[in-house]
Order: sequence, then structure tokens, then C-alpha cells
Amino acid sequence: MTGRLTRRGALVALGALAGCSGANPLSSERDPTELDAAALRALVDDSVPSLPERLPVEITDGHLTASEERARALFDAVPATLGLDEIPNGAIREKVRQARERAATEISSATAESTPFARLKAFGGARAEARFAVGSWRAIDEGLTREDLRAEVETVRSDRRALRDRWRYVGDDPVEAMLVHTAIEQRIASGRSVVGVGEPHRYRPGNPLGVGELAEEIERARVAVDDAAHLYDRLLASLENPTDLRERLVDARRRLREAFEAEREVLSSVDPQEPWRVEGVDVEETPAAEALEELFRSIDPKRDDGWDETTPAEALTWTHASFVALAAFTSLRERVRGGETFAVESTADVDAVRSAAIEALRAAEASPAESGLLRHSTAVLADRLAWADEELRNVEGSVRASWLRNDVSTYLTVMARARATPPASERVAEALRARPSDRRE
Repeated sequence: MTGRLTRRGALVALGALAGCSGANPLSSERDPTELDAAALRALVDDSVPSLPERLPVEITDGHLTASEERARALFDAVPATLGLDEIPNGAIREKVRQARERAATEISSATAESTPFARLKAFGGARAEARFAVGSWRAIDEGLTREDLRAEVETVRSDRRALRDRWRYVGDDPVEAMLVHTAIEQRIASGRSVVGVGEPHRYRPGNPLGVGELAEEIERARVAVDDAAHLYDRLLASLENPTDLRERLVDARRRLREAFEAEREVLSSVDPQEPWRVEGVDVEETPAAEALEELFRSIDPKRDDGWDETTPAEALTWTHASFVALAAFTSLRERVRGGETFAVESTADVDAVRSAAIEALRAAEASPAESGLLRHSTAVLADRLAWADEELRNVEGSVRASWLRNDVSTYLTVMARARATPPASERVAEALRARPSDRRE
């Protein structure tokens, strides 16, 4: 099932930026300052840039149309009105109804997306939601079972194997190729396209929602395999002389990891349990502390699993995100060392940090750095900024300033990461494009 970002938001398109907090040392309520909700809501305007995801490969109209038609067909296969007669069990009825509603929302969102890649992803999500509803409904209406879906599972598995057998890390420009192969890896080299017929994960055996669950998994796998195949075929079609770039990707990842680990050594004195502590500055229970904690999580040596050589392209997006987070953490920590905590005492304080985040995001997009790597990062940052705005839109009455720490820290991390993104993008691109003679010097 789909879901919105958590407060500490997973930044998966950035690989290294995901993570959830454990115990929060910032939880006490010492600050009694209250702000007017109407004034906070008034801060949110349409100044957040729209930065949809994109990919440096052509996605054909035919492929997009087929995915949209599949989403709409699945949606239409479930009755618009489901009552007691159709589904006697109220809890099950509500689950099916909600899945159908989410599918409708995602279809609408997909048609509004401004880039083919963003539309493709959104239609894929809509198909999975609608397939859950269809599978559950057919289990109730027709007696469909999980075993009845076994043949479809085997077909998806076979198609996945066939694609993996012919897939090579070919390309021309290594940066563009890395981004396309990252999208392929995420679809067929991860669990997204793996599906099994065993017992349901979320429901008891015999529950029709368990059939819907498997139907959803099959659809997600089918979307992943078909979209990966399309991206690969379109990449091949764009190349006059395909070059296998796998070794170049692996070598760039290795060299960049060595450089990253050497640069991270300057933070060896930072306490991983309290990375927000800065000597001489009372930063506890401030947005700066919250932001430092999140940024450090992305560069914590205990969370280095994203460098995996089995997915060399995605490992480089992790590399990119790691350099972004390292620079963001270091720069923000220096500002805190200088006495800035970004404590919220007025609506103007919130506005100042939000405006700085938007300005930093716009500046990153306008920079002459690598546009593909830039957008890979800034699209996620724009989503996070929009999420924080949505939180402000929903406040009512009087709002304790302390309750805004998470939202303001989101603006802070967006600002810090956006400023760090252009140089990190240039660095990764330079490593990818370096000739062997350049690497020996």
C-alpha cells in the first residue's frame, strides 16, 4: 500500500537520505511560546518550485498509454458502490473501498505529472492499488484464491529472469547511463519485482484481502519488470555504439567511497548518539538539533549498506547522497558552532528558514552543475519541502513553537542539502567521466 512520507521522511530517490529516528532527545516541552495558526498558514504560498522526477531516456507515449489504460481497467473492475450486500464484512469492505479511492487519486495525480518518468511511476502505483481492490473483490465475488494466481506469478518471474539475462550496463555518457541503470536496478535487482505465493503477510489465511495482497504484489512486480524492460530497450535504441560501463561504475564507486570515508574522519569526535551536541552552544530542543540528528544518520558509519557492489549504479546515487549529507551536516554544524540554533520564537522565524530553503532549492536547480544528478536530488527535496508546507496548512488555533521543531528542521535540512547538491553532483560526474590516465595521476 502506498503512504506519505513520515516526519523524518525517507529520501529513497537519494538512497542515503532515508532513516527513522529512535528515541528522540528533543521531546520535552520547556518552551511555552505559542504562535497563531492563521499566521503560520499564511506563510504557505505557491513559491515552492515544482521539480518532478525525470530520466535521461525517452519513454514512449505508447508505453505510458498502456500503463494508464491498465490502471483505469483495473479501477473500473471494482464496483463504484460497495455496500452490505456486496461485502458483508464492514472492515473488509472499507479496505477495498479505500484501495479503490487511492487508485483514483493516483490516476488523477499521474495525468497531472509534467514528466513522462513521473507519470510512469504514478500509474504504476495506481495499478497496484487498484489490483489490490480487484483481487479482494474477485475473492469475494468469484471465489478467487491465491493459488489461482500462481500461473501469473510464474510468468512474472520468467519475464524478470529473461530481462536480467540480457541486461548489461551499457551506455554512452556514464552519468546519464548511471541514472537509467539505477532506475532499472530499483525495479529488477531489488525486492520490488520478487513475488511469492506462500501465506499472506498482512492477513490471515482465508481472508479475501490476502488474495488482494498477492494480486497487488503481482501487479507491482509486473509494473517493475515491464517498465525496466522499456527503459532498457529505449536506452539501447539511443546508442550507436553501446559500451559496457559496469567496471567504470564500480571503479568510480570505489574511489569515491575511499574519498568519502577519508573526509568523514573529521567527524570522528561526533557522538553518534547525540550528533547535535556542539560544545559551548545550547542547541538541545531546537530545529538545528533535529536537523543535525537527521543529517548525521545519513553519514553514520553504522548505516553504510548503500555502497553495495551488486547494484553499482544505485550505489553511486548513494555516494552522491552521502557527499550531499556530509557537506550539509558539516556546514550546518559550523553555523550552530557560531551560535545559530534556528529556535522558533515567532512566525517570522519559521518564514525565514522556509524562505532560505526555497531560495537554496531554486539556486541548486539554476546552477550549471550536472542536471541529471541535480534533479535526482532536488526532486526529493522539493517533495519534502511541500510536505512541511502541508503540515503548516493543517495547523489550527494556537500552536506551541516546540511543536514546529520537526517542520522547521525539515526546511533546514532541505536548505543544507540543496546548497550541497551542485558540488556533490560535479564531483560524482567527474569521477564517472575520468579516463584511466586521469585516475592514475
